[in-house]
Amino acid sequence: MKKQMLQGMMIIACVLPLLSCAKSGEKTDDASTKRNTPLEAQLSAENFPDRHKAALVNIELGLGYLAQGQVARAKTKLIHAVKLAPHLPETHSALAHFWEMVGEFKDAEREHKKAVKLSGVGAAYNNYGAYLCRRSRYKEADKAFHAAIEDKNYPRTAEVYENAGLCALKSANVDKANEYLSTAFRRDPSRVNTLMELSDIHLKRGELEQARQLLEQYRKVSEPSARSLWLGIQIAKNSADNNAVASQALMLKNLFEDSPEYQLYLRAERAHQ
Repeated sequence: MKKQMLQGMMIIACVLPLLSCAKSGEKTDDASTKRNTPLEAQLSAENFPDRHKAALVNIELGLGYLAQGQVARAKTKLIHAVKLAPHLPETHSALAHFWEMVGEFKDAEREHKKAVKLSGVGAAYNNYGAYLCRRSRYKEADKAFHAAIEDKNYPRTAEVYENAGLCALKSANVDKANEYLSTAFRRDPSRVNTLMELSDIHLKRGELEQARQLLEQYRKVSEPSARSLWLGIQIAKNSADNNAVASQALMLKNLFEDSPEYQLYLRAERAHQ
C-alpha cells in the first residue's frame, strides 16, 4: 500500500479509498506560496457571510494544499474550517483526513467520531469505515459501513458496498467481499474497482465466463490498466484463447513494461518453457 494524497477530494461527497497512508513531511511556505489564490481572495473580500460556506471553501483550500504537499498551509485552513463551523460534520471529516495523512491517528479518530456524532448519516460512517479498514480494524469498519448503508437517504450506497467489499478482501474474507461487491455492481455497474475485484474473484474460482464478462464491462467504462490486462491474459490462458493472450501481452509490454503485472507475466512464461 502506497502513500496517496487525494487530490480534489470534497468531503461533502467523500470516498476515501482503502489505501494505507504514510506520514507526510511538512514543507515550509515560501514567498510564492503566500500569494492569495482566487478562493482566498473571495474569502478575504468577505464574499462568504455564511460561515458554513466559508468553512467549505477552507476545506477545499486545505485539501488542495495537502494534495500539493503544503502541509502547514493545509493544517491552517482545515483547523480554521472547524473554527468557522464546529457543528458541521464535513469540517471534522476533512480534518480527520489531514491527521491521518500526517500519521496522527488518535487525532484522526477523534475527528471521525465527532463527524459521526454530529451527523449520524451515511457519508460520515462511510468515511469512518474506510479509515478503520486502513487501520486494519475490520470488524469495526464493517459495522461503520453497515451504519452507512442503513441511511436510506444517502445516495452513494454503491460506494459503501464497494468500500465494504474491498475491506473484506483486505481481511481475506472472500465470500463476504463477493457478496458486498456483487451488491455494489447491481447498484452501479460502472464502478471500476468493483468490476476488477469481482472479475479476479471469479477467475480464482475458475468461473471464467463470469470473470470475462466482468472484465468486458470494465473495458467499457475504463482505460486499460496493468492489472486489467494481466487479468485478461489469465482468463484467456485458462480459456485456451492464444490470440487474446498474445494481443493483451503485447499491450501490457507496450504500456506497462515496468509494472509488477508484466513481471508476473514474464515469470509465468518462463515457468511454461
